[in-house]
Amino acid sequence: METAKGTDLPDLLEHLGYTVRRLGSRYHTTREMDSLRIKDRRTWKRYSNGKGGDAITFLQEFCGKDFREAVNYLLEFNGKRSRDSPAPRPKPAQQEEKPVFALPIANGDQRRVFAYLQKRGIAAQVIRGFIDSGLLYEDSLHHNCVFVGREAGGKPVFASKRGTYDLNGPGFKADAAGSDKSVAFRLPCDPALDWVAVFEAPIDLMSFCTLHRQVRSNAVALCGLYQGPLDTYLRENPHLKRIVLCLDADGPGQEATEKFRAEYGQKGYDVSTRTPAQGKDWNALLQHQVFGKEVAAPNSKQFHSKKEEKPVADLGKLISDKTTADTQWREQRQAEREAAASLRDEGVAEIAAAPEAFARYLDMQGDNPAYSAGNIAMVMKQNPEATVVFTRDRWKSQGRTVLEAEQDKGSKIFVRPSNGRGYTLADAFDVSQTQGREVWKPRLEDNTPEMETALAALLNYSPVQVTAQEELGAPAYYDAQSMALAVDPAYPDSEAFGAIAAEIAQARFHDHGYNRAYSREGSELSAQSVAYILCRRFGISREQPDLSRLPELFRGRQGQGQLEVLNAIRDMSKQIGGGIDKSLAPPQRSAPTVNRDAR
Repeated sequence: METAKGTDLPDLLEHLGYTVRRLGSRYHTTREMDSLRIKDRRTWKRYSNGKGGDAITFLQEFCGKDFREAVNYLLEFNGKRSRDSPAPRPKPAQQEEKPVFALPIANGDQRRVFAYLQKRGIAAQVIRGFIDSGLLYEDSLHHNCVFVGREAGGKPVFASKRGTYDLNGPGFKADAAGSDKSVAFRLPCDPALDWVAVFEAPIDLMSFCTLHRQVRSNAVALCGLYQGPLDTYLRENPHLKRIVLCLDADGPGQEATEKFRAEYGQKGYDVSTRTPAQGKDWNALLQHQVFGKEVAAPNSKQFHSKKEEKPVADLGKLISDKTTADTQWREQRQAEREAAASLRDEGVAEIAAAPEAFARYLDMQGDNPAYSAGNIAMVMKQNPEATVVFTRDRWKSQGRTVLEAEQDKGSKIFVRPSNGRGYTLADAFDVSQTQGREVWKPRLEDNTPEMETALAALLNYSPVQVTAQEELGAPAYYDAQSMALAVDPAYPDSEAFGAIAAEIAQARFHDHGYNRAYSREGSELSAQSVAYILCRRFGISREQPDLSRLPELFRGRQGQGQLEVLNAIRDMSKQIGGGIDKSLAPPQRSAPTVNRDAR
């Protein structure tokens, strides 16, 4: 037991795929969780939720393992256990609690998942589509396929792990601890379609999508034969009228098909069935068609219903029937997006050309840190008087509502929908167009614990060594020759905050010397802009940067190149500001909103 508890945590976390960083002589943290602190390599605490402990509790908290699994894993990690050694038993709990769900840690690439699924016949485009949608990835520990189930709002609540070494026989299958089986694995629902296709396993669903490329929504994989996921999908999408059962062509699958047909038929649904023409499931059929793999044809007398079944191609027909309407809808949306993109580019060009527009952009970016430079430019173009803007849903979460007279006067911005695919347009409203609870704005003041916390978090973002140096002549200075940041502790906190932020930005632009094009003069306006945005965000008074170098900042850049300059400034200020926010008030986990800021 002491061996497990005494595991070297930095070594363990690197083994699990985390990027470990040293903080001083006694502490470590990770790039993935900057609120995590590891002390003396043996104990951890996460300040965002107050939890902590040893290596055993870490695996329980972040890897979904129970006590016995965690101890066994650590003993094997330390080379102290043989496979036949008895596992220690955890102390009996008075009341068993459902473990908190957490996704397995993702691997840095998806190569083994791609290789495994392609050997199963699934098309690369289909695999990439599921990965890009956040429904599939490779875990870092065992390189399993992780099939992610997301609730209606997009929050992950289920994960099914499938080993990538089972091509020659049964392999590893398990759900992540705390998974919500009533959601399981599914595609989003298209409100224009009134049917849902039901499969047993995620791989069968992906196989069907490979056989019928037009199917990109309205599908559920039960991850077994439990009908809870189908009930949840139907409850969340009451417009669905038809159920297409695509379960396996073996005994259990067809018994469940008959049971579901009768049960959902009594509830008023139009229930039909689809069974693969060969093999026991859709992946077997796919492998037969792709690789010529021999499979047994299903026994129709034993497994098929006597009721008439519609051909598989009927799903394609359902979609092709609405192709004209879909094309018209897409063309209209595309025209709207192109008009919005043109508006964004005009706004960016004005910011790049006029010092007064650039100065207003810095104010807007500081007051709206969550929004991208492109979206800020769009709002400035549509509403020159705007100050603080949010979408309708975000204002609602802040306790404010859009005034009735302003409902149709929002500024168009790009957002990423909850399914994570592409971009769409949404309306953003200025605070003057809303009513309700007073808008809270952070304000850091000198000689306060909050300012001390913020300065400590700010210094953590220095990519180079920080030293204290009295009589420096300035609150802070980054020396590009020695690649070190000197700070004079004699200056007031608020003055030091802005100066340190600007010098950290200089160091980050230098990138440890890898940026061969770096010069202090050439990066000065960008660095000062980062500092100004951060000061504005936290209510610290600071003068606007000297904008005489604005033409040099954008020289030789047009269109997307100008936007890249603004995004580089915005991204750095957002990253540093987000870290300071977390240190001041660790955020509580909440379900994602319907739309997320995109560009």
